Amino acid sequence: MAQMELGADKREFAWSALSLGVTALVFKGAAWSYPQGADTIWLVGAATLVAVGLLGARDIWRVRREGAAA
Repeated sequence: MAQMELGADKREFAWSALSLGVTALVFKGAAWSYPQGADTIWLVGAATLVAVGLLGARDIWRVRREGAAA
């Protein structure tokens, strides 16, 4: 059976989407388990999601740039 091979940029995109999803679930669980602090938890979660998104975008940009240079 042949193994499926994804392009490097698609792999980076998938990992970025997965990391955003896991991060959102962590903060959703934290806000659910401590409802008194849910507003603060979601504020910190939103900032964290932005940071994770930017880091993922940076990796995708790096992979595409390296692919174009090759």
